[in-house]
Order: sequence, then structure tokens, then C-alpha cells
Amino acid sequence: MLRHGEQIRYGAAITGAPESSRKALFGSDNTMDFEVRHQLVSLDLDFEQQTVRGVTELSIDTGEAELEVVRLDCERPVVRRVWVDGVQRAFRRQQPGTRRQLARTLLQRDAAGAGGLEIAARVRGRAKVRIEYYLVRPSGGLVFNGHEAHTQTQAQPSNARRWVPCVDAADARATWDVCVAVPATLGGAAATVVASGELTAVTAHPRDAARRVFRYVVATATAAGGLGIAAGALGNACALGVATGTDGHNRRLRAGTVAAIGGAFAFAGAGAGDVAHTCASVGEALAFYAQEFGAYPYATYKVVFLAGERGVRTCASLTLASADLVHGAAQIEAAYEARRVLALAVARQWFGAYVAAATPADQWLEAGLAGHMAAQFVRHHLGANEARYRLKRDMARLCHADVNQKPLSYAGQAPWTRSERAFGELKAPLVLYMLDRRLVKGGAALGLARVVPKLLVAAMGGDARALATGAFLRTCRRVSGVDAGDFAAQWVYGSGCPVFHVGYEFNRKKLAVEITVHQESTNARATAPWARAQLFAGQMTARIREADGTPYEHVLDIRREHVLRFEVQFNTKYKRIRRSTRRFHMRQMAAAAEELSINAEVLGLGGGASNIALFGAENAAEKRAWRVVEWGEADEQSLASATFEWIRMDSDLEWACVLHFEQPAFMWAAQLQKDRDVAAQLDAVDALQHLPSAAASTTLMRTVMDARVFYRVRADAALALARFATRRLRWIGLHHLVKIYGRRYCVESDRVDRPDRSDHVDRSDHADRADHARLPRPNNFADFAEYFTQLAVLAALSNIRSRHGEAPAPARRILLAAMRHNDNSENAFSDARFQALLVRALANSVVASRRFARRECGPELREIERARRRDLLVPSFHNAVTCACLDALLRLSLVQRARPRLFNAALFAAMADAASAAAVREHALGALLLHWGLRDAWAARFFACAAADERQPRVAAAAARFVAALLAVQALAFGRQQQHGGLLGQQLPEIPAEIDADARLVGGLEAFIDGALGDSHALRVLLASAVHDSRLEPAARELLALVHMLVYQVVDSSVPPPGVAQRKRLKIKLGSKKKPPAPLPSSDEDLPLALAVDAALPMSAGTRPPPIATEPAEPAEPVRVKLKLKLAAPPAPPAEPEPRPASTLPRISSPLARSPTRIIEYPPEPQPPSEPEPQPLSEPQQRLSADERKLVYRLLRKLRRLPAAVPFLGPVDVVRDGCPTYYDVVKRPMDLGAMKMKLDQRQYASLDDVRADARLIFDNCYLFNPPGTPVYDMGQQVERAFAAEWDRLNQPAPDASADNPPEKPSPAAKRKQLLPAKDDAAAKKKPKKKRMSTGQRRASAAADAKGGSGAMDPSSMDPDALLALLDQPPRPGDWQALCRRVLLRLQAHPAALEFNAPVDPERQGVPTYREIVKQPMDLGTVRKQLDRHQYAGPEGVRDDILRVCSNCFLFNPPDTFVHNQGRELERLFARVWEQHTGYPPAHEPVAVPPDLPMDDARLERARAVVAQLKRAECAYPFLLPVDPVALGVPTYFDVVRNPMDLASVHKKLARRAYASVADFVADLQLILDDCFLFNLPDTPVNECGKALQTMVAELLKPDAWDRWLAASGQE
Repeated sequence: MLRHGEQIRYGAAITGAPESSRKALFGSDNTMDFEVRHQLVSLDLDFEQQTVRGVTELSIDTGEAELEVVRLDCERPVVRRVWVDGVQRAFRRQQPGTRRQLARTLLQRDAAGAGGLEIAARVRGRAKVRIEYYLVRPSGGLVFNGHEAHTQTQAQPSNARRWVPCVDAADARATWDVCVAVPATLGGAAATVVASGELTAVTAHPRDAARRVFRYVVATATAAGGLGIAAGALGNACALGVATGTDGHNRRLRAGTVAAIGGAFAFAGAGAGDVAHTCASVGEALAFYAQEFGAYPYATYKVVFLAGERGVRTCASLTLASADLVHGAAQIEAAYEARRVLALAVARQWFGAYVAAATPADQWLEAGLAGHMAAQFVRHHLGANEARYRLKRDMARLCHADVNQKPLSYAGQAPWTRSERAFGELKAPLVLYMLDRRLVKGGAALGLARVVPKLLVAAMGGDARALATGAFLRTCRRVSGVDAGDFAAQWVYGSGCPVFHVGYEFNRKKLAVEITVHQESTNARATAPWARAQLFAGQMTARIREADGTPYEHVLDIRREHVLRFEVQFNTKYKRIRRSTRRFHMRQMAAAAEELSINAEVLGLGGGASNIALFGAENAAEKRAWRVVEWGEADEQSLASATFEWIRMDSDLEWACVLHFEQPAFMWAAQLQKDRDVAAQLDAVDALQHLPSAAASTTLMRTVMDARVFYRVRADAALALARFATRRLRWIGLHHLVKIYGRRYCVESDRVDRPDRSDHVDRSDHADRADHARLPRPNNFADFAEYFTQLAVLAALSNIRSRHGEAPAPARRILLAAMRHNDNSENAFSDARFQALLVRALANSVVASRRFARRECGPELREIERARRRDLLVPSFHNAVTCACLDALLRLSLVQRARPRLFNAALFAAMADAASAAAVREHALGALLLHWGLRDAWAARFFACAAADERQPRVAAAAARFVAALLAVQALAFGRQQQHGGLLGQQLPEIPAEIDADARLVGGLEAFIDGALGDSHALRVLLASAVHDSRLEPAARELLALVHMLVYQVVDSSVPPPGVAQRKRLKIKLGSKKKPPAPLPSSDEDLPLALAVDAALPMSAGTRPPPIATEPAEPAEPVRVKLKLKLAAPPAPPAEPEPRPASTLPRISSPLARSPTRIIEYPPEPQPPSEPEPQPLSEPQQRLSADERKLVYRLLRKLRRLPAAVPFLGPVDVVRDGCPTYYDVVKRPMDLGAMKMKLDQRQYASLDDVRADARLIFDNCYLFNPPGTPVYDMGQQVERAFAAEWDRLNQPAPDASADNPPEKPSPAAKRKQLLPAKDDAAAKKKPKKKRMSTGQRRASAAADAKGGSGAMDPSSMDPDALLALLDQPPRPGDWQALCRRVLLRLQAHPAALEFNAPVDPERQGVPTYREIVKQPMDLGTVRKQLDRHQYAGPEGVRDDILRVCSNCFLFNPPDTFVHNQGRELERLFARVWEQHTGYPPAHEPVAVPPDLPMDDARLERARAVVAQLKRAECAYPFLLPVDPVALGVPTYFDVVRNPMDLASVHKKLARRAYASVADFVADLQLILDDCFLFNLPDTPVNECGKALQTMVAELLKPDAWDRWLAASGQE
């Protein structure tokens, strides 16, 4: 969402990515002046310590160019040494400078620029670069999970730089040689390494006989992002192929194709399951793709199933998939899902691994071609009906999802996020399918069947290994002769889907059908700036089945018009249309029955199955028992007047659209019974369920009973029957479902079916008890069609509702009987999913029951509990039954609030234990989070432990996902409460649904954060710790980072979460004689950014661990950490060393850091680090007085706010800051943070100790950093500031001016001046703690992050402090509120930019300013003095503002820029002052008119105004506060001193912070002033500001509130 100051630039701006080159967006950020021909990677994996020692060697070729520096991508690896052609070279690292910047990289779509390695070497021609590096507990590139390790390969954006130094660009391809050393055994099983390429050797380790080395060679040039490695105890392995059967030549040919590839193999852990059965279709998919599209591009194919992986990752000749896909032959549903997923994974070997997208704007083509290939294999493998059904449902999903979505391709596009990738992988294959249909119809070729092989042939010839949208469209035009440019403009470069409203009318005079088409877009009411509504063009086929049974197709030319009319000629003569309806209907039914019974014997169906379509036509008793109603019995006239059987729009399924077409119900029934196309049958089922009648229910019943109908259509028809179980239809849908279940799935009964003779039509349990009291048959799932139909019938029964809000008694009895008498003893297939559906159906049947509170639904609960206990003893597949039971209990507990004991917290907590299965833990954690929330500290600690569980990354990611979902759900709930409370104004029915939802979500989220999350200190610690914990899965960290930035976005992440360990003692022993463990290398991941250190992690020699993050607790209690120190003797002071040639920048971890990156230089041969010797600390015998401690606090606070103090805020981290020899030189480290900690712990005995520690900081700086370096100069600046402040603390400073000598008060008097005047009684009272607003909390947190909790400077540059002050209600006294409003208007004007801060003579180059101007004044000082109540009346404020102007005229000559700005400010002040007071500034005395108080009525009116403004289309830049980092406007707060937005106004209204209407109007005016101040004229945001200004004036005019507004164009 755009905010103040952001330039709307279609493309790059809407994605948050800067407009840069393709490589900066998609691959390496370095200009690649050389080519990598070959790269060798050698990795040594240590599973116990989770460390990686690596060596890589790159063979590069610069051609004729000569390089001074070789630049590589290297984000996470810690480089130890570098050689170029055998000579060791110096290098330097480029890394984010602060932890805040590191956290922000989690939210970036592209990893470009995240880290770099620069090697100082003169290279020309060919050279070899050898790099030795290591990783410790890596994340986000190569991860460990128990006895498994694998790369988290992704190509867009690539993250190979996170585990190996390389050229990480999509177009930088090279051959690879990969060697991986692992232990011979892991957990008692043999260790195996599977990697991209072909396995060439497995040898013993040359130095360790207990380790083995696997070598893989990738002979096909591959980008670094396509390289994949998996290692672990992968003993469950098998070879894949194509089973030869009786199919003949084609199957034998495919088996030979797989054998010619070189082999296909599958690997998994020992307990994963039947890998061979899971991958049974992989060999056939390989052969199918190779024959239909092109040869397989690699030597072998491997698929590895990993327990720590969630999705599917595509690598060169390798697929890394989740172990959840592995299943046995007894699983039915898992087989369908696994085959679809693996078919797509195999297709990505062609498009994704071998041929990749050239730019992010072309990634849709990569996903679309792979999806298109997979769809063709599904059609081949599972049948045309399955493919058509999936296609139809995917089109419906696309139309539902394609609202407010970005186009598939646009200029400046960034790599897809996870949500964008899911949408793109849905839409891209459908777009290519529609393109294929148009190419086939418009040209003479075979569509994409000819285009795809040409692309692969060109790629294998080395011409085009990268997909480009333009080249693809040109290929389509050359192959088919059809120009697809117009199609691409609509579906590729545009967004949204068409919505057609089609109507027809038969013209008997012309014998023609007149069709009217109204077109609109799914983006018609979209709110996103990039979601533009468009009209689509193309050809649509209309198929009319006329009365003689012949289907006639007519092509309609759809143009870009809202209304289109077509006249389609009718072919059947009118005299043949009229007929006897009943006789004709009986003949049609007999013909349909004869047609359906042709293949009865071939299909092996019973004799009665062929007569299902004739229920009631031959047997009157059967008709009464089944309550059959034929079409035309109630309205024979309408059926007799029908001119054709049915019309079907888009019969070829060529449009992904929403099609609203209405025709009589009997036509839909005829289409369902006679049209063999699955898509037509689905359209008929969807239409009939919205046309309830007894005849429609009969048609759907016959569809369910007919075994020849495709099983998915039967399942949808069964679910639709639940809509016909209503009192108006005498519960005929329930009757049909009960009869179907009794006939199909129950044992035969000796009792003859009897018709229902009940006269009580208002009862829902009137169905024949002979059906619902029968026992179900033993399970036999051999017929998959019947199995899925049975599941649908049971689900439909649970969806019916009686007058008690529950399923009727017959349905509940059927469900209970199916659960109690479930018999799977003789079934060859698993019934885990069957039982899980029964559990959910039982819960669904009573979830809304009004009798539940009276404990009349006990049988359902007992069956659910029995199923859970049974599954505990004999676990089902993936614990499906237990998960279903937990979901059922959770749902019942949330809906049935009258039964508080229904939720067993102890049970769910036990299920959430680490010993439970991952799937069970996910469901239990979600339930506990919904019931407990995050307000309590103990609950936040519980979920923090789950989110930090590195043993189960899947559970950690789920916990983070649940936290984000909880925030969204509760925010929506707040939004609905506000809507019901009338906060959105009086015109709710006229608000578009999408805009209303957006406004409700924004308002609800703000209110929820302000009211529910702002005070949760435990949640803040949870988020701040988990966001930076490198042990967590990247997906979990990304979700938590989003939540953290949303709630606490102004708090600097570089500052560690405050320690809150109560009653916990930390024992630190220094100088121990015990030999430390063997040093291991460390990296950026060694020390998690959450400042939490694992005690088992060994540290490198010479390093210091960061502070330990203690467990969170209540924020109200103070922090007390007791240290017991055992110290060694102090060492001798070090001698003064010679200046060092190389210097390093210590860690920069402050929001004041200007540079986004830091450069860390490394000498060619670093000295080995040594253990720093501890220094003794003596407990002071005396303490500083209270006044002295306050003075020192103020001194430290001022020093920490200095920009030059950034390197001295915290201790030097030798690993992260890249200075391994720091503690060899500096033996007594000290920093400002350590001084503050010592001051907090009262370790200073006197002021001399404080000065000594400060002196130590500067001495260390000068000792390690040579003169002339940046850190050396910064140390001198801080030292001068310290000396000046220290002199002021101890003695009066010299006079600043001889002409106007001010009196210098004593330190005690100065401290009193900082506080408002109070009487003695008020001063003795302890201030009562008040609940702070979100802005105040953020401002307080920002102040703490910058160095203490003192009084905040209102005129500081911190925007959070300004927001906090603006949030405060006006102090008593109308004149102060008036003056504050005047100052806000002045400071928001461009003319005030020169007068907002005091003049700095040195910085601004005016050394004589103080000699000329004796009484300097500026607007910032006026604001500060006004906030501190230093003015006695409005005259003082007016005089000081006029003094600002007079000083300007005194110093600046006329016609200069500053002089003219002062004149403009003077005129503006006169207008604003007169507008608010009614008199010019010269009027004496100053008259202050009374303000309109903000009473309840005016408050409601103000809320309505803000709500209407939020819903305005022009208000999107002003809804939320401006984030300069996210919007790329770093100078925003340098220009805008008093930021304001609609969200802040809404919060202040909610807190009743406005004392008067004028203050409310002033904030609205401030939003407009800020907009015009920062955004240039004619920019989109400026135009939005003008539109909002007009709307504000119109809304305020009826109440005469607009008198406080500036006139349009006045300023």
C-alpha cells in the first residue's frame, strides 16, 4: 500500500523492488567481468556439531580483460583463506551492517546484494580461485535436521551464495564437481549422499577411516542456483522404471527410454515408507515427457524424500521432496496427490532446472510450461475425465483468486514471493492451455505440442537456455501463424478474469436464438493500483442441442465491449418442435437407459445398475419408495414449449471466466444426463443445486446411483443433494441420501422398502428407518469410484441441518453406525482417511446444535474420544485420525461456549509435547493458541519454545504461521466490531464490498494492535528473538518478521530484547584452568541474531559470545541478574604497538548508521587468535549518589545519541565484525553499553571510575585503529563531546557570547529546569502508571534503543518521538492548543524548511551569524519551549515566531533565497494566526476564541468522517504511517517534521485524545500539508492529496468545521 512520499511507478514501485538491472533483480549484484568454466566444491559435513568445512575452486576466464578485483557472491560462508593461482590473496567481505538490516533481508524478494566477497588479485585470462570457508549451524542455504542435511535450493531468487562462494546468477552456468564427506554410519544406518549430476566414485576419507567421500560430476552446464545436495541415512532406496505389461509396443518403448537415460532412483529414510510404490509413476512420466516434448537433459534422475522438507525443490537431475508424500499401496488419497506432485516435479527438470526464466518477468513461462507438461501427463496417466475435472475446478479457483492480483509479467518485476508463486503456478498453466486452444483453432499446427519441442531443441543446441516471453510469443507465431500479442496483453500483461452474464431469447419469426453477453472483470471493484479492470476479446463456442438431438456449434466473436448481441440461426424446423411431452420424455429416458447399459457387462456392474436412470418409470412401488418426481409432472406446459434441449456456453472450455448463464432447470437436467463431457456435467450439477425442486433432487439422485458417471461428478452431486433437505421440499434430499447409502453401502435387508406414510412434513426424521438402521457393509475400497462417492454421501449427511441446528436424526444414526461398526479387517486398503472423515462428520453434525448444552449429543463425543484412543494405540497413516479428533474437539469447543469444560487443555498440551508426531503437534499448537492467546507471559513462553524447536522445523514454521493467522483473525474481529459500532459512517450499503473489507481490516488491525498487543511484552520478546534465530526455518522467520515489523516496526531490531530474567542466577567463571574444547570455526550463523547462544556450541578462540537472551517474563518487574565471578590475576598492561596497516570497522548496530552495508577487510595472512585474558573487577565499597548517577545517565544518553558514537555502543564481535585479532591487541575492552550496565548495577564507586572507563574506550579505539581511519576520527569526536559534557557536570562552562552572557545554573538547577513546575505535594506523589498508546510505546522503545529512558527531546529528528508527542492530548489552556496548531501548519510548509532547527554556524558556513544575530530563534525551539510550558501566554509564542522572521531579514540580504523564504513564512503566519484567532498578529491583546469541545456527538461525527476518508479511493497513500525504509524514501523525516496519517487520527479518536474539534481538523490539515510538502506537483501521490483535500472540505462543510482548513491553493 502506497503512503506519503512514494512515487507510483507501475512495475518496480508496486513490488517494493527498486528499478534496476536484470542481474540486480534476479541474480548477482556484481558486474560479472569473467566467466566461470568449472567449479569444484568439497564439503565435509559434521552432523553432531552441525558444521560444514568447505573448499571451492573456480576456474575463471576473463578473456582479454584485466581485473584488479574478483568479485563473488558469498552471503553466509565465513571465508578463512583465499588463493589465486596458488598465491594467497587479501580479501574483504560486504555484509549488512546492523541486525535490523539482517532482519530486513528476510523480507526481501531477491537476495541480490545480501553479501559479497572481493578478492584483491590482478587476473587476466584464465585463473583458478581457491577459497577455504566454513559454516556453523547454517540456515537458509544448507540446513541440518537430525541425521539429514540438504540444500534449500531455489532458483528465483537463488540462495546458493548462502552455502558456497560462487557467481550466483541465473545466466552464469558452469560444470560442477561436487565432493561430500560424511560419516560412514548415521544412527546405526549407512550414510548416503545424493547430489546433482552423476555419481562417479565413493571412496574412503584419506584422513579418517570412519568417513566416506561421495563424488558427483555435473557435465551439463548448470547455474549455482540449480545445484542440490542431500545427505543422511537414506537407506530406503530403489531404482525406478516403467513396468512392462500387456500394453504392447508403447510401454516397452517407454521402458527403454528410461533405461537409456542412465537410471532413475528414489531415496528416503529407513522409516519413510514404500518409496517404490510412491514413485511408481515417475519412470512413466520421464518416458512420456521424453517422447512427447524432448530428450531428458541430464544423465540420471534422483528423487529424495526428506523428513525436514515441507515442499518440493527442483535441482539439476535431482528433486528434494517432503517425506510426507511417501505412502504405501494401501493409501488411496495419498497416491493421487503424490502422483500429481511428482509429475510436476519431473516436468520441472525440463523447465526450471535445465531451461530457466531469463528475468523475473519471465518466471510465469517457466512455471506455466512445467504445469502444462504435467497436465498432459495427468491426462495420459489418470484419464481425460480427471484432466477435464481438474481443469474446470482450477479455472474456478483462478477466477476466485484473481482479484487485486498483479499481472503474470510486467516491467521491473521482482522474483515471486511464496503467495505470488502459488498464484502464478495456478494461473500460468491455465493461460498456456487457453493459448494452446487458440493456436490450434487459429492455425494449422498442433499448438504447444509443436512449440515446446522447438524450445527444448534450441536450448539443447546452446542457443537459448533462458526463457523469454517475447521470444516465446514469436516462436508461437512462427509455428502456428497466429499472432498471440493481443492474447498476451490480456492474460499475461494484464490481470483479472472476465465475468460473462449471458441471456438468450428464441425468435420464432426468424427461427434464431438471440444471445446477449454482458462482460465485466473480476477486478471491477479491485482496490489495488495495479489491478486494472479490462475487457477481454476472443472467440467463444456456444453449443445448442436442438430438439432432434443434434448439437450445433456456433462461434461467438467476443469483443472488448460491455454488451454484445449475437443472432444464432436455428436449424430444426419449428413444426418439429412441438410434441407430446410425456411420451417424448419416456422415449428419451428409454434411449438414455439403453445407451448407458451398452457397457454394463464390460464394466462388471450388476444388472440393476443399468436401469438406475429409469427409477419410477417401470415400477410404481419403487417410485413411491424413492419418492421419484419426473420433469414436467408439475409444469408440463413449460416443458412442452421448449424449443431445444439445452444451450452450453464455452463448450470447448477455452475461457477461464465466471459464466452466469440461466436456462430452465429441466434443460440442466437433460445436460447432466445426456452430455458425456465432465465439464458439462459439473456445470449442470452446480446449476441444479441452486434450483431446488423434487425433480432436480431425483436427477441428482440418479446421477449418484449411476456407476457409469465419473466418480467426481457423482461426489459433487451427492454434496449438492444436501441443499434439497429442506422443509419446503419435505426433506427429499435427506430421503434420497438415506436411500442411496442404504442401497449402496449397507448390508441387504430382508425387509421390503416401504414408502414413507408420515403426514408430518415439517419433521426431518421421517425417512424410512429400514434404511438408516441397517448395518454398513465391511469396507472394500477396491472400487475407488465407490469409495469417493461414499465419502461424499457421508459428508453430505453431516451438512444437513434441522430446526435444532444439527443434522437430522436419520443422518446422525447413519454416521454413528458407520463409526461404531466400521470393519476394515478384510480390506486391502487403509481406512485412516475414512475414519478421519467420519470423525469430522460427527462433529459437523452437532457443531451448531442448540441441544448440545443440555448434553444430548453425548454419543458423538464418545465416538470421537474412542477413535482418538484407538489411534493412540494403533497409529493411523500420518496420525490422520488423531488430527481429525483434535480438530473436531477444537471446533466444538469454540462454537459451544455453553460447555466450558469441553476443551481439555491438558490433553492438547500433552499432544503438543515434543515427543508427539509433527502433524499432531501442529494441530495441538493451533488449538492451544486459539484458546490461550498471547497475552499471558507463560503462554508466550510456551509458543516461543515451539517456534524455536530446531528438532522439528515443520512445527516451528507452523507455530509462526499460527501466530500470524491469529493476529489476522483477531484483527478482522475488531474490524467487524467497529463496523457494527457505527464507526464506518451511515452509508454502509453503498460501500463496495472489497473497499469495505479493506477499511474494516485496516481499522480492525490498528485497534487490535493498540488494544491487545501493545502491552504484551512477552509477545515482543517472542517475536524479536524468533525473527533473528538462525536455527529456525526461513519460512517461519519470514512470517515472524512480518508480524514483528507490523507491530513493532519502529523499534530497532539491532537492539537486543530487554533481559527479563527474574529469580535466575547466571554464573560466569573466567580464567579457569580447565582446557577449553577444541576450537571450531564460526560464522554469521554461529551466534544467532536473537542473541541466544547454545551452551553446547563451541566458540572460536578469541571470540566473545553475545549477551544471553533470558526467558521472557512480566515487564513490570525490574531486571535483576546476579553475577558470580571467579577471576584470575590481572595481566601486565600491554605495550603500545605500532600502527597496523589494516583496520576494521567494529559492529555498527544503530539505526543512525548511514551506510546499508559494511566493508570488512582481511589481511592476506591473519595471525591466529588467542584467548583474551580476563581482567579483575572489584566490588566498589562506596556508591555514586543519586544526583551523580542521574548526571552520568544524562551524559551517557547524550553520548549514545551522537552519530559518531555508533562504533562504541556495544562490544566488538570479532566474528561478525571481521576483526579476529581485536582481542589480541585490546586486552581490556569497554563500550558505552557496558558503562550503562555497570551504572545500572551500581558498580561505580566515584565519578573518577566513570571517567576512567570512558578514557579506556578512547584508548582502545586509538590503540587498534590507525590515525586517519573513520573509527579513529569518530573516537576523537566522541572524546571531544565527552570532555565538554564532563566539564559542564563539574564546573560552569565559559560564556558562549560576550555580548549576551547567559547565566549558567548549577547542575541541580539545570535538572529542575528540564521538568515542568510542580508544587511540593505533587512532587512527592509517585506517578501512577498509565496505559500508553501504540505511538507512545513505540517512542519509548525507540528512546530506550538510543540510550536510556530519559525525557524525550520533542524537536529531535526521531519521527517516533514526534508521533508520540502528537498522540498526547493538549495540555490545559486553550491558547496552548491554538499555538500548537499554528506551529504544525508552519512546520509543514516548504518555506519553513530553513527555520525548523537552530542555525549551526560551522556546518552551514556562516561563522559571523552569532555576531549579528544576538537572540537566535527557530520553530523547533519554539515548539520545545511550548511543550515544556515555558510561555506565559500566546504573546510569547507569537513574538518568538516573529523573531524567527526578523532574524532572517537581519542576516540575509533581500532577494536571496532564505530571505524570500522568510517573507513567505511571515505571510503564512499572518494568515494562519488570523484564521485561528480572528485578528492579525499585531492585535493586542491576543484574543483566543473558544474551541468547540469534542463531546460524544462530535466524536461520532469525527469517526464517521475518518471512516469515509479511509474508504475513499484516493486515500490509500495516507492510511498508514510512512515507513521510509520499506518505501525507499530515507529523507522523509528530514523533510516532514510532524508526520500524520489516517491511522493515527483513528487511534487518537479511539482514545479520545482530541479536546476540541479544531485539534481534529488540524491533524487532517497536517496530513494534506505533509503530502504537498514532500511530493512534487503532478505526481500521483500529490494528485491523491488534492482529491483528499476536496473530500475533507466537503465532509467538514455541513458542520462548519472547514473554517480551520486552509483554502485550496491558498498556500
